[in-house]
Amino acid sequence: MSAESAVYEALQYACSQDTQMLKPAEQKLAEWEVQPGFHLTLVKIFSNQSLDAGVRWMASLYFKNGVLKYWRASAQNAILREEKLEIKKLLLMKFDEPVQQIAVQIAVLIGNINRHECLNDWKELIPTIVKAVQSDDMLVQHRGLMVMLHVVKVLCSKRIPRDRQQFQSFALTWYDFVLNLWEGFTQLFFTNICEQNCAIEVCASNLEKAIFSLRILKKLTIYGITDPLKSEGCMMLIRVMFQRLKDLLECRMRVKRMLREAESNAAPSSTVSNEAIEIMRKLSVNLEKFIVKHMKFLNLFYETHPDVFSSFVAVSFEFCFNYVFHEGTNLIFEDNVITFPNFAIQCLCLLKGILSPNTLKLDVLPRVSNYLAGEAKERVNSAKVDFFTPERLSYIFEKLIMHYFLLTPDEFEQWDTDPEGYTSDEGGDSWKYNLRSSAEAFYMILFQKFSPTMIEELRKYITKSQSITLTENSDMNDLLIKDSIYNATGLAAFTLFDEINFDEWFSRQLLEELKFKSHNFRIIRKRIIWLVGQWTGVRFSKALRPQVYQACLELLQPSEDLAVRLTASKSLRSIMDDFEFVAEQFVEYLEPAVALLFGLLKEAVECETKMTVLYVMSFIIEKMSMSMRIDVQSLVQYLPLLWEESREHNMLRCAIISTLLQIIKALYEIPSSEPIVAFIYQIIEMSTNVNDPSHVYLLEEGLELWVVVVHYSRTMNQELLNLCENLVPLIQQSSSNMNICLAIVQAYVFLGAEVFLPRYGQEIVKTCQYLLTDLRADGVVLINRFFLTLLQAVPKFAIELLRPSYYQQTNFPQVLQIYLQIISRVLVNDQVTFSVVLAETGAQDALEKILTAWLENMRRVTAIEERKLLALALSSLLTVSNDVIYKNFAGIITNVTEALNDIMDVFSQDTKVDSLVIDDENVDNVGVTLFSYGFIDSDMVQEETPHFSRCRAFCLRDPTHVIVLKDYLQNQLVVLKTTIGAEQYQSLMTSVDLQTLKELSSFVALGIDLPTGIDDGAA
Repeated sequence: MSAESAVYEALQYACSQDTQMLKPAEQKLAEWEVQPGFHLTLVKIFSNQSLDAGVRWMASLYFKNGVLKYWRASAQNAILREEKLEIKKLLLMKFDEPVQQIAVQIAVLIGNINRHECLNDWKELIPTIVKAVQSDDMLVQHRGLMVMLHVVKVLCSKRIPRDRQQFQSFALTWYDFVLNLWEGFTQLFFTNICEQNCAIEVCASNLEKAIFSLRILKKLTIYGITDPLKSEGCMMLIRVMFQRLKDLLECRMRVKRMLREAESNAAPSSTVSNEAIEIMRKLSVNLEKFIVKHMKFLNLFYETHPDVFSSFVAVSFEFCFNYVFHEGTNLIFEDNVITFPNFAIQCLCLLKGILSPNTLKLDVLPRVSNYLAGEAKERVNSAKVDFFTPERLSYIFEKLIMHYFLLTPDEFEQWDTDPEGYTSDEGGDSWKYNLRSSAEAFYMILFQKFSPTMIEELRKYITKSQSITLTENSDMNDLLIKDSIYNATGLAAFTLFDEINFDEWFSRQLLEELKFKSHNFRIIRKRIIWLVGQWTGVRFSKALRPQVYQACLELLQPSEDLAVRLTASKSLRSIMDDFEFVAEQFVEYLEPAVALLFGLLKEAVECETKMTVLYVMSFIIEKMSMSMRIDVQSLVQYLPLLWEESREHNMLRCAIISTLLQIIKALYEIPSSEPIVAFIYQIIEMSTNVNDPSHVYLLEEGLELWVVVVHYSRTMNQELLNLCENLVPLIQQSSSNMNICLAIVQAYVFLGAEVFLPRYGQEIVKTCQYLLTDLRADGVVLINRFFLTLLQAVPKFAIELLRPSYYQQTNFPQVLQIYLQIISRVLVNDQVTFSVVLAETGAQDALEKILTAWLENMRRVTAIEERKLLALALSSLLTVSNDVIYKNFAGIITNVTEALNDIMDVFSQDTKVDSLVIDDENVDNVGVTLFSYGFIDSDMVQEETPHFSRCRAFCLRDPTHVIVLKDYLQNQLVVLKTTIGAEQYQSLMTSVDLQTLKELSSFVALGIDLPTGIDDGAA
């Protein structure tokens, strides 16, 4: 069996649905793909039109994968140069492929190969494509255009400057050629449509070629022409584009008439007639696609070249206005219904784009001088003023309100069949793809640009809506108009801040309209509660809010329409998420609101809906937890079931984790149910395990939950301790989560250092010490702060654990300050170990270097707790018999004196006390101290949390808050004098500045003969 036959047979088996045949075939093909000649064989197989189309298509797929993996010369097992040359020659002979799927694959393959091959290295490519496009054979011509499109797409996607220049040169060379193709095929299509005897297949083929040409032309124009003003072809294209669109829109109506006539005259049993109708339907779809692509081209050209497009702004306004709002509506409207919404969307996008402040781009375009930019802006502004007159704005406003904002039959159908999808908030750029959203976006930009006129128009319609008295039997048209006006009011709420008395409107009319319960009135109920949500953040009386809460509860009832309930839940969140929200007003509504939202959560089907409702519930729990304890047991019991149901929806799982977090905070404890506790631990383990694929989505929320669980745990248990297996891999993985990972470690230290540190401490510290060599200054500060916390919390254990970290050299002030605190902690607790570590460094002048940096930089330390710590450590050095200490005695005394000046406060009767020593009178301020140490993330943390109590206990034992600095210094000076003798002591003291000695003498007894005028004795 030849190699080609073997490969063909394997490909046949690879197409099989039988796994017993499929798996061995895939294994063989995988083995062969690294062998020379394999990819050439694949090309020969899919080039042979006599073979089975399915096998040929499979061969093209395998070849495409091979190009991605092995075409690059530097790739392992790269395709040989000789094989590449043969492949390229064969591919350029394949412009007559009859099977569309395979033809597309060939075009993609040629484009992918061209990504790795410079145009100069494949000189035959472009001439061959051009020859195919100029062929008389319609199929060859079609395939040539398809290949050209994929080649151009690849060329314009390259971002290396050399490649970009090459593409720009290519665009300039071939622009007119492609422009003529677009013009020629479009004119041929117009001619075909007008001819009575023209075959519909020919007409459809020419339209497809025109579409290909336009797509190529768009790539060349946007990415290849850097200065359109210098390209006659480009400017001509923009000039004729609007007329061409008019012709195509008229042609669209002709094709639709032809299609209706063909469908009405078609014989039920006529196969030929049905085939022709199917081609005509496809032709109609492609024609609309062609029109929309013209409009997208104009939008993209404006975004890319606003200076050039400024000359066409006036004609753009007229064109879009005529078709979307005025004279040309008969071409996209039928019976007052838009039959071509995608075209209307693009027109609205163009209008909005020009009205938006995108002309600021003119200032950053490298080719545009200040003068030309100013001219372009002037043209745009002049066109805006000339076109958007008060009369025209009034007309547009009416069309928006009375047509575009009215609910459509399609929207009602979605409301009835998929209420969850109907109420979903897509956000982002969704307004570019939805007609209602596009109209609303255009409306809002009109309000920004022409506020006085638009406000006046809206006032008229609001007055009109207020004059319409509704009853249970009101006409549907009245409801739709009211809905439209309310929508317009809500969209422009921030602009109407001082224009409308919404409080009065709500009290007198809107609240009454919410009481109508008939089916049709769901339109009004949904819109009013949405409108209130929009206005709450603008201006809404506190006194009226209880009425809104009550209204939300009524609209959340299970008997209410689902879309109304979902809207009410979102509005409730908006109303509560306001600066003027008063929790006390909501207390009586809290329990029923949570219960109703829980019912809505269980009833919802879609993942996005469940996530939205969960976020609302989580927000309410968070907002109200500071005011009262909340009963959320039903929700807690439901979450494990919801977690299981959401296996494929990681975003919903994120919402579940966030909700659990808020529940724990609201309860001030972890739920007592053992299954729920196990569930929480399971979530933390899964979301923080780097080997679990879902951790990519859940990690951030999982880490936040982990911190809260440790903070609110009262005792350590084995399950909680076992979670720490995930910590080291997370710390090693990246610095992005370092902060919260170290916060978790810190919380474990406070919770149970005696069991946590022996098991995990050494590995965590070693990992952090390793990372110190590869982090920026802020990362080094973060890790050293963690080391400092260890020394504060468990000094004896930490001193041994951190031994290699004592001696560091750094030029960064922030890092140096933390480092000095670490040294200070060690010195205050264990001078012997510090001396041993210094000796182990082998540096003779280690202590001198440390002390010099210390004395020079201590003044930069601003936090008084840190200054006192450093002063305590310096004081502890005074009794060390070392020449370095004696040499720097004056500096030590000066820095300690300055620290004393900072921390000593006048208490009573001129008695000075150490302000940092915590006693019964200032113990209430410990929260601020804990925050400054980084033990808690806010100085307003609730004192009921177990973590706060643990931190507080550690803080009360901290030397900074126990030792009185002046007393400690006094004792050290007495010991020093006794140790070295009065004479040497006197000599050391006289090395200190006299002013410093005077200040120091107000705190301690110096025990020396001072010069006249300086008192000796503590105050």
